[in-house]
Order: sequence, then C-alpha cells, then structure tokens
Amino acid sequence: MLQDYRNPWLYRGMWVYLLLLVGALLLPVFYTIYISFNEHGFGAQIYDFTWDWYRVMLGNTQIIDSLRWTLGLGAATVAIAVPMGLIAAKHYKRTRHKLVLVTLMLAPLFVPADILGSALLVYFKNLNRACNWLADTLGLEWIRTWFELGFGTALVGQVLWTVPYAFIVILITMSRYHAQQTEAARSCGATGWQAFWRVEFPQIRVGVASASAFVFILSFNEYTRTNLLKGGFDTFTTVLISHMFNTGMSEDSYAMAGTVSVISMLVVGGVLVWSLARVERLEREARAAATPLGSA
Repeated sequence: MLQDYRNPWLYRGMWVYLLLLVGALLLPVFYTIYISFNEHGFGAQIYDFTWDWYRVMLGNTQIIDSLRWTLGLGAATVAIAVPMGLIAAKHYKRTRHKLVLVTLMLAPLFVPADILGSALLVYFKNLNRACNWLADTLGLEWIRTWFELGFGTALVGQVLWTVPYAFIVILITMSRYHAQQTEAARSCGATGWQAFWRVEFPQIRVGVASASAFVFILSFNEYTRTNLLKGGFDTFTTVLISHMFNTGMSEDSYAMAGTVSVISMLVVGGVLVWSLARVERLEREARAAATPLGSA
C-alpha cells in the first residue's frame, strides 16, 4: 500500500489548504462576532471593545425565555432523534433492503424546509380540528389540545429534520464495527442488550456523541420548520430573524448572532476535542498492550 503522506511537505500543504478552506468558510462568522463587540456598531470607523450589547441582550426577558425554549427543544430533539438514528443504523446493518432503507431515511432531506413545514402545519391543523370535533361530540375534553401547535409539534418537525443526519453519522461510525463481535459476546452468554452496551457501544460512542452534537446544532439553528410549528413560544433563532426583519441588523442583533455562532462552535469543538483525546488514549493503551513485557 502506498504511503500518501511520505512527503512531509505534501502533508503540511494539505493541512494548510484545509485550514485556509475552513478559515474562508468561517470568516463571515468571525467577522460577525468581531462586530458584536464594537460599541459603535457595524460600519463605524472607530472600534471600541465593549460587552454592552451582550448585556443588553441578556437583559431582554424575551431573548432569555427564547433561549430556554431553544435549549429545551434541542435537548428533547437529541433525546429522540439520536436513538432513532442509532436504531435505524443497526437495522441497516442487518437488512437486505439497504437501498430502500437509506431512501426512506434520507427522504426528508430532499423536501424544502418551507414545504415540509407547511405540510406538517396543515397536517397538525387537521388533526387538531378532528380532536376538537371528537371533544365536542363525545365529551372527551382531554384530547382537545393533543395536536395544538406548541412544543410537541415543533419537536416533531425538528426530529423529522434531524434523524437523517444522526443516521448518517452513526452509520459511518458503525462501518468499522464487525458483527462477529456481537455474535461472540452472545455465544459467551451475553444478552442482546449486554452485547450492545458492553461490546458495540464503546466502539461507536464517538459517533453517537458526534451525532448528538450535530443534531443539537441543527436544532439550535433551525428556523423555518420551527417558526411554522412552534405555536405560542419563541426560539432564539425566530427572535433573531424577526428582530432583523423588523428593525434590521442592530448592535444587539449582532450580539445575538454572535451568541448563536459561539454556542455552535463550542459544542462542535468540545465534541472534537473529547473525541481526539479519547482516540489518543485508546492508541496509547493499544501501544502499551502491544509492548512486550520487560522491553522497557
């Protein structure tokens, strides 16, 4: 097998290219964060660093409430979408109809956000109308609010949007896992759950953590479906975009955009650092186990 990185300069050049590419893609994000700390706002000739716009943002009760709703919605989406993606990935490894399963799992990605959100809105409106009719006809008041727009309907929209991504990320990680290990654990007397939790899950843990971070970021930044399905509460992104539409990009708008960007990068960066540290630890343990006794 040829060593692609035998030339150290080629290896370094690839890293330089990667860093330049990522830097170019993130340059608008960093510029927005940079502007958010300027006391005089966007386009000012003078730059004076200040935290005032973030203090103004954090002093806004509507923004704080929307941030709580956003974090709760993101946590609920992760708790539902990641296990669903994991189950779908495990089923993919066993089924003979892999193309059909992948097509079904990725189908929501090919539907534009506004069309999918509008379809779900009509769907829930009709279900809510049916529940109201049953409540009026049969006196079943406890089903009247089942499908009213709110946290539950927004959660359904976000889960439908994020499950395909969780499925892809976990499936990539599971491609390195051999099913014979599960069979060996079962032959040693382990139950199906024990074989998964003690043998398989430790090897795909990084993929599950990456999928969780990915799903949370998607949920945190999602606007179109959530805005159509959220009902009476606001998320951080819907407040930001409505603020931009109504008043334009003011200084506190830049602070809100900077907050979204920083949270997203911290979540992704935290997962990457944790994953790299874990990989390095596993490699050290493997090297230590492979070293003959007394060789040191």
